[in-house]
Amino acid sequence: MMNNPFNPSFGTVPSVFLDRDSLSQRVITELNSGNSPFQTSLIYGQRGAGKTTLMTDVANELENSSNWQVVNLVLDDDLLGSLIAQLREKLVTLKLFSEVDLKIEFKGIQFNTSMGNDNKEANFQTIFHRLLTKFTQKGINILITIDEVKATPLLRKLVSCYQVMLRDNLHVSLLMAGLPENVSEIQNDDVLTFPLRANRITLNPLDVESIKNSYARIFKEAGYQLDIPTVIYMTKQTKGFAYAFQLLGYWVWKSADEQDNTVITKETIDRVLEQYISDLFRNVYYKVYHEMTEKERQFVQAMVKVGRPKVKAQEIGREMDKKPGYISVYRRKLIDDQVIMPASYGYVQFMLPYFDRFIEEQIMLDEF
Repeated sequence: MMNNPFNPSFGTVPSVFLDRDSLSQRVITELNSGNSPFQTSLIYGQRGAGKTTLMTDVANELENSSNWQVVNLVLDDDLLGSLIAQLREKLVTLKLFSEVDLKIEFKGIQFNTSMGNDNKEANFQTIFHRLLTKFTQKGINILITIDEVKATPLLRKLVSCYQVMLRDNLHVSLLMAGLPENVSEIQNDDVLTFPLRANRITLNPLDVESIKNSYARIFKEAGYQLDIPTVIYMTKQTKGFAYAFQLLGYWVWKSADEQDNTVITKETIDRVLEQYISDLFRNVYYKVYHEMTEKERQFVQAMVKVGRPKVKAQEIGREMDKKPGYISVYRRKLIDDQVIMPASYGYVQFMLPYFDRFIEEQIMLDEF
């Protein structure tokens, strides 16, 4: 029996990379073309949408190219220091410069990542520029990746210097990934609006037809039998959510592997449904919900209290005792955050599978 091809782990590149593989190849092609809008990009999407997976896939493929080097950064206090250290190490590893030559090149320039000292900040820009110049002279491109971006002083410093590098035609690209609420904060930042003007890669729900065909193909190639109604039933449980596609596939595969026959039925799926839903709640929805503002929580609770899959804005307003203008503000915010989506004119529905059930449980818990 084959190993389970579905991987619900965050940040890894699964063997079944549905709908995102072509996007990954497009990003790589654009980065290789040189002066492209993708040179500075921000991957935008809800938890579990596949942001880190896409960024990792792009970085891994470019890392295997002779004319690319990738610097993966964590947004912490060592952001700038880590960038400089990795660039220096790559120069030495590629034998473009010796450690001794680097020490001579930067003799007299001290660098400290602490903020608030103009001289130290200027030194970071000087070192960053000189290192990138070495790579550019050798025809090597640098890709900088940063996951879970937020508006921080160190990110502002990096982005400000990065813009200078672009103006000087140095071969450097920046690929970042962020949650909707953090991207909204960045949009309102005078310095950090720059990367958003360049290119935004929005990870929308996966195509339902692609999910259906993928489930059918993967299980049939492994020797399992399942009819169209069963595949459709399985597909509907995901609502196009990338993490849900991997998670449900993982549990159904595990369940099918443990049964006595090769026929997958609706009952096979139902056996793992509670485990699947529990994982969604614990791994994604708890954080999504608790990162909402109190007003946003009241909005989604009102949607659940109305008691229908598709809810009119006026009904939410009545439930919250708020005017249309107030409802419109939070409706737009939750759509941008990929929590809800327009269903038809004047209606909204939840974007995430079983999120309404999660909210119902939270309402009951809040009553204690």
